Amino acid sequence: MDIEIKIERNIMYDYLIIGNGIAGLSATEEIRKKDPQGKILIVSEEKPSTYWRTRLSDLISKDFTEEEIFVKKHSWYDDRKIEERLFTKVEKIDPEKRIAYLAGGEEIEFKKALIATGARAFVPPITNIDSKGVFAIRTVDDLRSFKEYVANKKEVVVIGGGILGLEAAFSAKKLGLEITVIESFDYLLARQLDRELSEKLESKLNELGIKTITGKNTAEILTKDGAVCGVKLADGTEISADAIMVQAGVRSNIKIAQDSGLETDRGVVVNDHLETAHEGIFAAGDCAQIGQFTIGLWTSSQEMGKIAGHNMTGDSESYKQPKPFSTLMLGDIKLFSAGMNSGEGIEEERIEKEDKIYKLFKKEDSYVGGILWGDIMYQNDVKNIVFNGKALEETKLGTEIFGK
Repeated sequence: MDIEIKIERNIMYDYLIIGNGIAGLSATEEIRKKDPQGKILIVSEEKPSTYWRTRLSDLISKDFTEEEIFVKKHSWYDDRKIEERLFTKVEKIDPEKRIAYLAGGEEIEFKKALIATGARAFVPPITNIDSKGVFAIRTVDDLRSFKEYVANKKEVVVIGGGILGLEAAFSAKKLGLEITVIESFDYLLARQLDRELSEKLESKLNELGIKTITGKNTAEILTKDGAVCGVKLADGTEISADAIMVQAGVRSNIKIAQDSGLETDRGVVVNDHLETAHEGIFAAGDCAQIGQFTIGLWTSSQEMGKIAGHNMTGDSESYKQPKPFSTLMLGDIKLFSAGMNSGEGIEEERIEKEDKIYKLFKKEDSYVGGILWGDIMYQNDVKNIVFNGKALEETKLGTEIFGK
């Protein structure tokens, strides 16, 4: 018996959200708050609904179900009459005709659209980087594939010693794997830490059984029978490995925007209101570029999505670029960093108490950065001092630690 499948075409939606990362979800939530009746459709290439991507590194060493990592339960979408089309690809949109073209030929009409396609893992052009056993974990599917592959393996090399790389290395170590982290910069977390605290961090990681190699570039993935068996560094050093995890940053997903005739650079170019040059077409999250900047941070994407959602319903709110700060917590390792910690004319103020270190960095008469090691309870004080110009003596960090 033949069953006819009818595909509805040219459905008109008030709001089309392309991508279901945190930016897309935040925009959807704000739209629904301001417009209870507007017809909303989320279209995403990923299979699951929006999940906590920030937990992927931690989940390397844990069993989980998709339900556990969803940001919102399915009932949340149903209760708010928000439609989802998952595992569905938007090829391009026509900004003038307000039509979205899906893979397979379906067309969807919309009044306003948000491009929130996020970013993909950057995989550097290393020889044999496409070999079996090389992973760049950016999605739940990536995570599951890696966990399955290393189930009976022993040695893993992590290329990239940034925060995500170190979090992934720490989690993979819990699986009983032998871990080596390779970082091309001279020391770990060079953007977040000064050399002293970076070397302290490296020593702590080594004590945990995580090997570290800094100031070295990976030249080649070594293979045997088509699968990873090690890496060769630029200086000729060879390191054995059964699998490789690449944590070398991200690149914005801009193909839909490019194919749609929108202005792109490193990201989809938008103004301070997160709107493209085409009225009613917005972009937010990792794929959006404001001025010269793309910002690959979960919290920034969440805020951008919220503001884009506001503006899609008629508001005119501006997005203010966030100030750079980072937190790393790996077992007993706890550190926080904000602003600048090096450069011409920067002076350091340092207090050490037992195994805790507190640093502030000053240029001329202003504090421009700070690092907390072992005690991060004063992180809001550091942010207020560095980013908002609050006087040190007006904070608990100043009175309780620096004796101001």
